[in-house]
Amino acid sequence: MAQPAYRVFHRLIDGKPALALIDETANQNSRRLPECVIAWAQFGERDESGLPNEKALEQLHALDEQIEQNARKLGAVVAAALTSDGKRTWLIYAAKSEPVLRAIGAAAKAAGPMGHGLGLNVPTGLGVRSQRDPEWKLFEEMLPTPEERRWSDDLMVVEELEENGDILTEPREIEHLALLPSEAARERFSEWLRDHGFTVIPHKGGAAKDGTWPIEFSKVSPIDIEEIFEQTCAATVAAEELGGTYDGWQTRVITAG
Repeated sequence: MAQPAYRVFHRLIDGKPALALIDETANQNSRRLPECVIAWAQFGERDESGLPNEKALEQLHALDEQIEQNARKLGAVVAAALTSDGKRTWLIYAAKSEPVLRAIGAAAKAAGPMGHGLGLNVPTGLGVRSQRDPEWKLFEEMLPTPEERRWSDDLMVVEELEENGDILTEPREIEHLALLPSEAARERFSEWLRDHGFTVIPHKGGAAKDGTWPIEFSKVSPIDIEEIFEQTCAATVAAEELGGTYDGWQTRVITAG
C-alpha cells in the first residue's frame, strides 16, 4: 500500500470557504477498496468563515490521528477530509466497511479526543455510515478544481515567503515557467506573453529531455495572492490552449534587513 501523501487545498463549496485534505496517492488503492465509510463531526469553535479556530483545530487534528490509526490497522485508507461550515467529513475506503464502522464507532464512544466535545452547543461524538463506492465518486467530488488547485499552489508559495520574513508589499520580478509541446507553440506563447505585459526571458536552448520546450517569463509586481493568481491563471489558460502546461513561479525574498 502506498504511503499517504496529504495536501491541503482551499476550496469554495456552495459559496462557503472549505479546506480539503487530499491523499494524492489514494487512487493507487482504489481498485481493491470499493467500500466507503463516511465519518463526520461538527465543531462549535469556528472563525467568521465557518472554519475551525485554533482550539477546534487541535481537537480535529487529534481526531485525524485517531481515525487514521484505526483505518490503517484494518488495511483501509483515509482518502480525504473536507472541512466547511462547522463540520469535518472524512472518507475512509476499505475492502469491507463493517470492521471499519465498528472500529471508528467504538473509538468515538471512548473518551479520547472526543471526550470533551468540539465546542459548546454542538453534538459530541462522530457520525458514521457506509456505502459502496467502487468508482470512488465521493472522493472525486472532494477534489479541487483546476482553479482551486492553482490558487492553493500560489498561496503555498506566498505563505512560504511570508514565513521567511518577506516584505510582501515590495514589488519585485516574479519569474514563471511554462512548457510547450513544440518550438512553434513556444513562439506563439512568447507573442501572447508580450501582448499581456510579461517579459520573455531569452531562451537558453531547444527542447528538454522530455520533449517539451520550456519558456521562462516574468512580470514585476508585489506578492499579492489575487494579483499572482490572475497572472498564473492567465498563463495557464494560454499555455493549455497551445497544448502546453504552466509549471509555477518563484521570486527572491525581500526582507527588512
